[in-house]
Amino acid sequence: MVLLGTCKARDADHIPPPPQTMFTNKYRISTVCAVVIGNIVHLPSTAQIVETLPEVRITASSSGTAAGEGDLDETVLSPEDMERFGVETLEDLSALAPNLHFVDSDTRGYGSVISMRGLSNTLFFGPAAVGLYVDDVPFSDAFTYASNLLALDSARLHHGPQGASFGANAPGGMINLTTLQAGETLEGSASLEYGSYNTKGIKYSSSGPLPAFESGFLAGQDLSHTFQFYWKERDGFLRNSTLGIRPDDRSVMGGVGSLIWAPDQDTEVKLRVMAELVDDGGQRLTALPQSLSRFTGQLTPNLAFTGSPFEVGSDLAGVTESERYQLSLHLTKDLGWATAKSIGSYQSWDMGPQIVDLDFTNSDPFPLFALASSIDQRQILRTKEFRLQSPEGAGPLAWRGGLFYTQKENTGNTGRQFPVPAPVPGGFAPFTERVNFSIEQESFAAYGKLNYEIGNGFSVDAGARAELVEVGLDRAKEAPPQRLSENRDEVYFSPTAGASYQVSENVTAFVRSGLGIKPHGYSAFSDDPDTARFEEERNWSNEAGLQFRSEANKLNAVVRAYMNRVKDYHLNAQNPFSTDFVVVNAEEVRSSGVEAELQWRPTDALLIHANAGYSDAQFEDYTDAFTGTDREGNTVPFIPEFTASVGFRYDLPGGFYVSSSIRGTSNTYYDAANTEAFSEDGYLVWDAQVGYERDNWAVTVYGRNLLEEDYYTFINPQIAGGTPGDPQLFGIRVDLDIW
Repeated sequence: MVLLGTCKARDADHIPPPPQTMFTNKYRISTVCAVVIGNIVHLPSTAQIVETLPEVRITASSSGTAAGEGDLDETVLSPEDMERFGVETLEDLSALAPNLHFVDSDTRGYGSVISMRGLSNTLFFGPAAVGLYVDDVPFSDAFTYASNLLALDSARLHHGPQGASFGANAPGGMINLTTLQAGETLEGSASLEYGSYNTKGIKYSSSGPLPAFESGFLAGQDLSHTFQFYWKERDGFLRNSTLGIRPDDRSVMGGVGSLIWAPDQDTEVKLRVMAELVDDGGQRLTALPQSLSRFTGQLTPNLAFTGSPFEVGSDLAGVTESERYQLSLHLTKDLGWATAKSIGSYQSWDMGPQIVDLDFTNSDPFPLFALASSIDQRQILRTKEFRLQSPEGAGPLAWRGGLFYTQKENTGNTGRQFPVPAPVPGGFAPFTERVNFSIEQESFAAYGKLNYEIGNGFSVDAGARAELVEVGLDRAKEAPPQRLSENRDEVYFSPTAGASYQVSENVTAFVRSGLGIKPHGYSAFSDDPDTARFEEERNWSNEAGLQFRSEANKLNAVVRAYMNRVKDYHLNAQNPFSTDFVVVNAEEVRSSGVEAELQWRPTDALLIHANAGYSDAQFEDYTDAFTGTDREGNTVPFIPEFTASVGFRYDLPGGFYVSSSIRGTSNTYYDAANTEAFSEDGYLVWDAQVGYERDNWAVTVYGRNLLEEDYYTFINPQIAGGTPGDPQLFGIRVDLDIW
């Protein structure tokens, strides 16, 4: 947990310490099967080794692809790119796309911020700006996004509003991932890893046709499958001087499996199951050198600061446990004139307990510093999508449209402990504030987009999304008792339009304009109905760019410039006179910038990938709702001004290879006041690996953060704490093609 406004419950009567037998039954297959069967009841209607992998395509026009699959602004990544940059988690994708940034609070996504071109989600309760699809199945709030990436067949990053292209809304951009697909032959691979901090990992995958049944309903039918499994654990990076432990140990196990049935050449039915079980220690959160007084507003030395970002003096170790399950049924039918798809999904995300010491000290003798939190939270998500799209390459007109329904419920039980004056020695005693809440959302959307190639290298596209969104809040607070119940529905319409022109054989110019809308909603951490509700955010997005592509020179490059004008920008704010931590609307934000991407293979042995993005996101009109302070001209928090990365892979004779990458960001503020003490000045992280490959096996030795750069991936001004980035790491990985 990052912060729920101030702090949360901690004494033994309210937040029990993590049990010694915690998660001992986590890996029992019977438990997983029971949950999967329950999901079915509620369902509405590795790396390749020697084989050459597909290269990155940087696509700027939808010409030649189905509308929505190749947008006016799209980056397509291959497994080779992700392997070269050491991409294992969703957050790692930021190294491969400009102006895509993750503020990582090290809680498997809970409390993290994903931004693209200045648009982002809030820490809690605000809808996502950057959407996520995995195998045609959408996720909802950013805190529920899958933490570990499976072996991918492709990764497509769409920039700008995508409401007209996808069933799930994506007002800032969309991450569209496709996992390992079944081929015509049976394939299997495994990977073993060992590294620093006692890191151990296993991956296994298989795909391909299944033996035909000799009798029964599926006798003689075309059946295939995909299956992936991963397990990884490590010791903690932090040192706890009070408890003598490394509190932030990590352990995760998960996988995905699909059974595909093709009764005829025009029909495919797929049943897909995904699961992930997390047993983590405390959040990687330590004290900053300075803190900000809530009473005077002045910076003061932080008494909890130990002098090292990797050392903490907490008397509470902390814990984060979570489970996620996803079940989906896919039906695809080739109608000749169109391809029809029906995708229904049921998803369950359950976190708890999530316990964090927010004072970073041994506060037993000093109750004035007794700050802690405890969270149990769950999300149930049901989606149903019907989609029609034109066949690929069918003619000058490409189109895509559909209907999308979603039902989501977020429920939670939170405890926040903080000191209050009391007639006891020392004058303070811990007080626990408990809140139970339920936020329900139901929405129905119709969307569509078309692209028409007029001729002479000129094409145009247009699309729109219409959506009805209803959101309700039910909140109960203990001590003193307080109840809040609200409900509201709105209809939103968001159009997009664009054009592209092929200037020459190698150069294409494009422009695009569209409206992206993040719907209204409620914050559960507010006693006041006026501050609990927030309005929709409206982003008028404009961009223009040039793409250069030369097959002869094996070179792809694109440069884009964009301007976003955002009304009622979603922003977190804390009431300094209470424990309320809410989503507010900043009246106007302007975000403008440029970005560039390059992929070049100068020789058959050398492949280079580079990208850079500049983003200037500022408040044009925003006055703090609680303090009355004018923030006009300040930089929007969580948005770095500059991001860049460059990487290469060089294949040596005899099966050896070397690859390396450097990624970095510039200054990032973590509060609307742009307090220097609560900002990250910027950093560069250098990774490298060398390996040897044979026909069916490979060995890779890798190093991460070779320069031992100290930096923060998240900063929390309210508690003057931050999440330090990964330290220097080394490891070895063995990949095997089993068949």
